[in-house]
Amino acid sequence: MKKSKKASSRVTAPNQEASAADAEAKTASRRKAVRANAVENVARRQFQKTQATVSQGHTRARGQRQQAKRDAR
Repeated sequence: MKKSKKASSRVTAPNQEASAADAEAKTASRRKAVRANAVENVARRQFQKTQATVSQGHTRARGQRQQAKRDAR
């Protein structure tokens, strides 16, 4: 929470500076954690994609070999 610009210094709480700094730090740390988690999720998703592609490739190659055997008969 940023320091209020509307209220005068007479009206505001004496520890407003500290609470504003705490709120800023809290949101910054939360943002950092979310960003790190997003990067991790992207890496996991890409790995899953490559694993799926590899398994599909093996299955397809096996099917092509079987078809070639059938054609050879």
